[in-house]
Amino acid sequence: HHQRQLEIAEELPDRSAQGRASSNLGKLNCNSAMKFHKAHLSVAQELGDYAAQGRAYGNMGNAYHALGLYDQLQSLVFQVNDRQSQASTHGNLAVAYQALGAHDRALQHYLHHLTIARELRDTQSEARALGMPCHITSNTLFWLLCATTLVILITALVNTGMLSGQKKTTTLYYEQDLALAKDLHDKLSQAKAYCNLGLAHKALGEYNKAEECQRYLLSLAQALENSQAVFRAFGNLGDVCVSRGDLAGAVKFYQQQLSLAQKVKDLKMEADAYSSLVHMALGDYSTTFQCYQTQLGLAQELRDARLEARVHGNMGITKMNMGVFEEAIGYFEQQLAMLQQLSGTESMLDRGRAYGNLADCYSALGDYDEATQYYEKYLTVAQSLNHVKDQEKAYRGLGNAHRSGHRDTINSVFKCG
Repeated sequence: HHQRQLEIAEELPDRSAQGRASSNLGKLNCNSAMKFHKAHLSVAQELGDYAAQGRAYGNMGNAYHALGLYDQLQSLVFQVNDRQSQASTHGNLAVAYQALGAHDRALQHYLHHLTIARELRDTQSEARALGMPCHITSNTLFWLLCATTLVILITALVNTGMLSGQKKTTTLYYEQDLALAKDLHDKLSQAKAYCNLGLAHKALGEYNKAEECQRYLLSLAQALENSQAVFRAFGNLGDVCVSRGDLAGAVKFYQQQLSLAQKVKDLKMEADAYSSLVHMALGDYSTTFQCYQTQLGLAQELRDARLEARVHGNMGITKMNMGVFEEAIGYFEQQLAMLQQLSGTESMLDRGRAYGNLADCYSALGDYDEATQYYEKYLTVAQSLNHVKDQEKAYRGLGNAHRSGHRDTINSVFKCG
């Protein structure tokens, strides 16, 4: 169909349509992709269509990626003459490298992308894309997209530990994101930037700055009448209090979360609020269990099997901490029943840990044969997922169960003698 599209475009002749057809053909045919994408690029250059040129270079980068020709990716940058196309190419290369797992190279290209966007931000071209207000230039919009993309990448790298020790860098980009949102008088973007900036300051242990940012988020969220954002702000402020050791202050914010959730009748928010509050009841197992009972009712009303399974597990752990192992076993069995309905790695790991908790209960009750069976199930799951820490726990449990069971056998022999 795309071949016929190209033939018709050549007959007309419609150069723009020829470019689109070449692009579509390149996406379908991996072996001849480069030929079609270069044809698309040639048409875009002839028409002076910078956006199409950027797409063509991006598709060429994707083709090199698909063919395993990673060294050629870099050469694409030097084939571009104008700055906006260079920025677009750097952005496309960043995506390609990120897909390859080469995050350091991806970051370099995003930084080049952002640098060029900053240069172009000062030009006074009229807004012509996406129906933006006339006082916003297209290059300002371009800068906003670059900054936002880079912030997302930096945050992901920090969260995964790939930029360990560089959390200050994340803060700098969030500050730039906030400054631009203010320039654009975009209150929703300002709220998001304050939220992210506050989380970054909290990660750095700068709790006063973190609180200040979250209070700005709260103020903007209330002005926008955005209940989700208000809920998030209360939660973030509570988390800052926890980090400071101000548990009483944290409880106040989490209770405000709960009150808001009940006011707007949002069951999911209400369940999340109970999750926050239950952590404040550590050591008070009776209060903790009551919170979980309420949360379980909400999970069932929401028909959220994942949340319901998690709450059953937490109720079982609470009963274990209370020393009521028979009741704990019942909750872990209900957790396993719910997890059978779910798929995915996370659910499988939860299933393995439920086996481990059941094994702990049976071990505490002196039923070492039953404990051993569940530890073996736990170990099988941990090995299948290659979770070393869980494997270690399962092996430790098996060792203790075998040792305790052997000791009981010896004791019973001596008693018989």
